[in-house]
Amino acid sequence: MIIKKRSLSDFQATVSVSDDDESSGRLKMDMGTCYFPKDFDSNPESLGQDAHFICQERQAFGVADGVGGWARKGIDSGIFARELMSNYLASLRFKSCVRSSTACVVSLEGDRLCYANVGDSGFMVFRGKRLVYRSPTQQNYFNRPFSLGNWVGEGKRPVSVFLGEFDVEQGDVVVAGSDGVFDNLFGSEIEEILQESDGESWPQDLAWSIATVASMNSVSQEYDSPFAIAAESEGIEHVGGKIDDILPCSVMAATSS
Repeated sequence: MIIKKRSLSDFQATVSVSDDDESSGRLKMDMGTCYFPKDFDSNPESLGQDAHFICQERQAFGVADGVGGWARKGIDSGIFARELMSNYLASLRFKSCVRSSTACVVSLEGDRLCYANVGDSGFMVFRGKRLVYRSPTQQNYFNRPFSLGNWVGEGKRPVSVFLGEFDVEQGDVVVAGSDGVFDNLFGSEIEEILQESDGESWPQDLAWSIATVASMNSVSQEYDSPFAIAAESEGIEHVGGKIDDILPCSVMAATSS
């Protein structure tokens, strides 16, 4: 599999605010991201079904994964995910077509990460290059995550959002991503990537490294992936990684100047 870098402007929704709104906490987050749509090789113009935003001024970021099942009905749920990340509150009123998406939105409030999560997008926190926290996932059943949607039915509404907080320290690394990341990478593998990094090119290069390894694992038939292990525990046979869009967002907490 040949992996090519793409311009983040193809996928990233960047939100700007005035200096008066800038976060005033002790810590600040430096953020970077990388995105490999699963069908990029066959369709270089594809935007995939994942989306994200980074708002440096507000010290916030988010990832979303359009529910792939809509593709069987000819509906591109990636449109909803991108709309959701462009304006993750106002987009819930988007009515032109039924779609749905998982979502994880995180902000830094002082020394605390505050997050809202729906479904199986999420994040891990590493301290001293060791995993110390993972956000919980929400599933109806295996490989059927909770999702935000704009239709009446079984899709979970915002009342199902899991709200949480986690205290962070200087030097902590946060890796957020869609399920394409965490279905193809164990926390221990991200620890290894962190240990091999010199720390001087974070966070953008870290996101690239994570996306590259996850992408290689996703197409391997020899890799005993987190997704395969979870499937086996449910009595479902699955060999190797899980081919999916890969979207990690890496964040380093540093002392505010």
